[in-house]
Amino acid sequence: MQSDALHLGKNNLQYGYYMQKGGGMIKLQTTDLEKDLGVYIDPKLTFSSHCEQKVNSANKILGLIRRSYTFLDSYTVKRLYTSLVRPHLEYGNTAWSPIFRKGNELLENTQRRATKLVPSLRSLSYVERLVALELPSLYYRRARGDMIETYKHISGNYSIDASYIRLEQANTRGHNHKLKKELTEKNIGEIFYSNRVTNSWNGLPADVVETPSLNSFEARLDRHWQQYTYSQYSVHDAYNSNKSTLDRPRPDTGL
Repeated sequence: MQSDALHLGKNNLQYGYYMQKGGGMIKLQTTDLEKDLGVYIDPKLTFSSHCEQKVNSANKILGLIRRSYTFLDSYTVKRLYTSLVRPHLEYGNTAWSPIFRKGNELLENTQRRATKLVPSLRSLSYVERLVALELPSLYYRRARGDMIETYKHISGNYSIDASYIRLEQANTRGHNHKLKKELTEKNIGEIFYSNRVTNSWNGLPADVVETPSLNSFEARLDRHWQQYTYSQYSVHDAYNSNKSTLDRPRPDTGL
């Protein structure tokens, strides 16, 4: 089994690491990209390479679908896309949610191409195709997934140490489960899960957050966020007054 060393952080001193083998010591090779549990990790934790790898996999399956079917309607395309393609674009995205606009657009463009597989919808804009297929945008699904994970942490569904999720101790307006946002020195730190969900979670009304079950939380969240279902920018941006320059909203071009 081959082992490599991945150095994280801009100021990493990049020490050499060694492993015992056959009575001697061998130096581990340095790598700039490592796959762990299906997620490609790069030294700067931008996950740009991960987005590219997953988009390539998803596009290959889209091409296979296009070549294998002589007739594609809305029902068939939606079932094939949601079961065979979209999982590649969403697996583990709470951990690797794209930081830069390029990554967001790569993912969303894959879904754009999928919606064009329906001949009767090709003349419509992308948002109109999403509405016709009842497919939420990937921007929306990532933010929704973040909120569901946060609810699971807060409600005790996970029996793990979640020290990165901290509740605000001071009495504030709104619901009673507001998160404390940690200060970060760089914009990239604001995009990490524990920080990017804070404003969005704290901005939810009490009747959404304080629900007795996960199913009811999902239903109430969808009703509360229904105006963002087909959004073409990160839903978290709507709650961030000082939105990072890393991820500017992208207007719908109608493609």
